[in-house]
Amino acid sequence: MLLPSIVLLTIIWNGLSLAESSVEQDDLRVCIEDGCLLGKSFEGLGSRYKGFLDVRYAKPPVGDLRFRNPQPVEPWEGDYDATSAKFNCVQKNDLWPEQQVEGNEDCLYLNVFVPETPKRKSLAVMMYIHGGGYFAGSSSMGEFGPDRFMDTGEVILVVIQYRLGVFGFLSTGDGAATGNFGLKDQTAALRWIQRNIAKFGGDPEKVTIFGQSAGGASVQMHMLSPLSRGLFSKAIIMSGSTLGFWTWPLEDPLNFARQQASVVGIESAKRMSSEELVNALRRVDAMELGKSIDQLKFWHTYPLTPYHTVVEKFVDNETFIAEDPQTLWREGKYAQVPWMAGWVPNEGAFASAALLLNQKLLGQLKEKSSSLIPKILGFEPSEKTSQMIRDRFFPGGTEDHWITDSNVEGIEDLYSETFIKYPLMYSVKQHIDSNITDKSSLQMYYFAFKGNHSYSRYFAKSNRDFGVSHSDDLSYLFRGGDMFDDFQESSPEAAMAARLVDFYVRFANEGVDEEHKCVAQNCKMLKFSKASGDKQNPVDETLIPAIDEKMLEFWNEIYNQE
Repeated sequence: MLLPSIVLLTIIWNGLSLAESSVEQDDLRVCIEDGCLLGKSFEGLGSRYKGFLDVRYAKPPVGDLRFRNPQPVEPWEGDYDATSAKFNCVQKNDLWPEQQVEGNEDCLYLNVFVPETPKRKSLAVMMYIHGGGYFAGSSSMGEFGPDRFMDTGEVILVVIQYRLGVFGFLSTGDGAATGNFGLKDQTAALRWIQRNIAKFGGDPEKVTIFGQSAGGASVQMHMLSPLSRGLFSKAIIMSGSTLGFWTWPLEDPLNFARQQASVVGIESAKRMSSEELVNALRRVDAMELGKSIDQLKFWHTYPLTPYHTVVEKFVDNETFIAEDPQTLWREGKYAQVPWMAGWVPNEGAFASAALLLNQKLLGQLKEKSSSLIPKILGFEPSEKTSQMIRDRFFPGGTEDHWITDSNVEGIEDLYSETFIKYPLMYSVKQHIDSNITDKSSLQMYYFAFKGNHSYSRYFAKSNRDFGVSHSDDLSYLFRGGDMFDDFQESSPEAAMAARLVDFYVRFANEGVDEEHKCVAQNCKMLKFSKASGDKQNPVDETLIPAIDEKMLEFWNEIYNQE
């Protein structure tokens, strides 16, 4: 689902934790269309690299620009200080226990990382979109350190931020607030790359977008959006999909906007015109508006993702999506670029881990399982669908009390399938079975390596073993110094990290590996499960079937899919 890539919200990396070098200032000064940037040199894990931190790619979306499409930045004079981090976007991360609202509306920044010793004259570019359910996340170097990508010398890495929650996804269903602002921010970042990345030594015709959880769903949305067409050449969807119930477009965005206004104390919200409603919301303090997510929940932190994408009915040249994403994907109306998709075993850990350890909440779910679970998972319960869920995930449960002490672990599989595995697998299945002319190539992977680090530590505030959990693959791609210790040299973890980064970088440069191409009737995925310090055979890889037909059939019936 959604979720995170997930961000250490309490830390804003100040740029001083890694040593600076004596590289000449001229080598760290890059002039782009809007002005000159002064960056910083970093000592990575195996090589040095240049970083340009929190570069503004759109105007601050504050005041009258709140709930509007991103606007181009204005040129500046002098050198822009791109040597330290600035602000996260306003957010409250309900995926991690005991989080408070924080951040700043002035947050449309991106980080650009360039190897000091590139191996190519013009480098492929990889733009990462963080997850967090569209309500949390950041570009923090403390979580998304570029070191492993930089050590390859093969790519430029760009990590972006975008508006979240109400700020990024409020819509009135008309021109007053068209919605999808967070996704349009991402497109603005892609446009920035097209205009400027050559100045850093990057190839604007070789841009790969990749993202995890809600970032993965965002990647799929960019494949669908005409606004993003031609701005990237490859795509990687990690543990997320826009076909998941948690990101289906809101059916009545204006009604939800009125609810939003009511919970922050706007009187007559139900009677205001959409323009009056949006203007009133623009005057609400940002922290109060961000905190109001708590009042839009029906139980605990559910729905986990109250803010969704919308189908824009007010169509102009800045419309992100004007038709239902499910319909567009089913009909093959998306960018036919090479793409890659993958997931991990316990995808549901982002929500199930904390729930399994909270006896009070677990007791409430047990008591009201027959009504809460369908509502949590976005489907209409019936005698048939309820029985199907009990038989598959909660054997021994009764009609009124699905969950028992003996079947409670079924929550993990239930969440994993509904939020992540089913919608992403369904996307793959529709692609490989389609009759699209000049259909793009696809490659699949399954990250099942159990190392020393796990994001479940943050989801549950516990060291309990939840297996390979949602987001765990991120710690092998990025250096997350604020979250995990570095891997020991020659350790299985270090070997797996090197292999996974090489796997991604090779895709960015060369596209789908024809040997591992996913095709109809023979869609296989590369499974990463074991590693050692043996330099001759550091990582064990096997090919396994990618499509679980029984699972697809089950959830297609639950969600009334064709």
